[in-house]
Amino acid sequence: MEQRKRSAGEKIRIFKDLFAGLQEVYGTYDPETGKVHQEKKSVTDEVILSHLRGERPYGVYLLTGATTRALAIDFDQARLELPVSYVAAASRYGLSAYIERSKSKGYHVWMFFESNGVSAYKARLIAKKILAEMGAGETEIFPKQDALTNGVSYGNFINAPLFGALVPQGRTVFVDPTTPTEVYPDQWELLERVQRPTERDLDAVIERYRLGALDSPPARPGNCSKAGPDVSPFGLPPCARKILTEGVSAYQRVSCFRLAVHLRRNGIPYDLALVVLKAWAKKNRPADGRRVITDQEIEYQARCAFAHPYRSFGCENAAMAAYCQRECPLYPYTVGKPMVTDDPDREDSGDERNRPHGDSQIPVRAIRYQRGVAEAKIPAKGRRRPGDGNAGPDVPACRHGGRQH
Repeated sequence: MEQRKRSAGEKIRIFKDLFAGLQEVYGTYDPETGKVHQEKKSVTDEVILSHLRGERPYGVYLLTGATTRALAIDFDQARLELPVSYVAAASRYGLSAYIERSKSKGYHVWMFFESNGVSAYKARLIAKKILAEMGAGETEIFPKQDALTNGVSYGNFINAPLFGALVPQGRTVFVDPTTPTEVYPDQWELLERVQRPTERDLDAVIERYRLGALDSPPARPGNCSKAGPDVSPFGLPPCARKILTEGVSAYQRVSCFRLAVHLRRNGIPYDLALVVLKAWAKKNRPADGRRVITDQEIEYQARCAFAHPYRSFGCENAAMAAYCQRECPLYPYTVGKPMVTDDPDREDSGDERNRPHGDSQIPVRAIRYQRGVAEAKIPAKGRRRPGDGNAGPDVPACRHGGRQH
């Protein structure tokens, strides 16, 4: 893509329009030591230009009174599936979000609003709902408060993107929405065309999905009878529906675990989920003469899925990627070209029947996207040969004996 040249004035205008907040104070840090401090000075064009040139970082206090023009989610882990899942979930609400590689190992996801700002409470309400659906309810949201009240003068600042000293390193930059592992070639072109919903748009989302009661106490881990705030309002994703309808010929246990996660997130109680999963198992036709997953294995995988709010949609697992559908909001990010993997039999062992297949402990060396498809590359160290009598090739993910680590 050929980049259009923009003057310093144009860049400052675009930047200040999006990353706007309090104008008489800003945050910064020492790039050498990382020490953070506050500057009680006006946010001038020179402050912004210094940031863009890589001379002095600029941190924005997004909250102005009770309004904000932007919201940022701070994913401090180097796991791309988390911000991608957030973007996909936001799109199902009809809202756009944009992924920035932060200055360290993690990611920020930004949502931008109309120039006059929107209610910070409403914006945060929707963000909290999305994070709850992901099982990531503890993730930091900026602004951190709904309003500057009760003696709060400034709130908290977040480091703004496009710090010139880090841009050449591929940090503090926005990724390509269609290929999240790649930096978007023209950052200013992307920022000029971001979607900016109005407060009326947020009101419509809150009313349609009845988000006003979000602050009710969350369900305790292992509570299988009630739907907590991490329950998705969107139904089963297309991949899960296809797996349930057709059965599988491989990856039975990881498929069972993922189906159980989706059932839990949609409010299906544990006992009914077992009924569904055991009926599903009868449709499976394991390849190479392998046996069908047993009731005991189903119960173990389901119990683990219900005991912990797993975060990702499982798109990084070959078992789910093989069933991805175009109508899924995650499709542009995680599907396209067939997944390149090693022989799946190499990622299974005879004692895997008592091992849950979660998302957070997979020893992923790298996740790369080919036309969007996620390929989780598992290190050769620690792989185990298949044993006799297993139910199908699965990728081991966590190794606890009945409790989460």
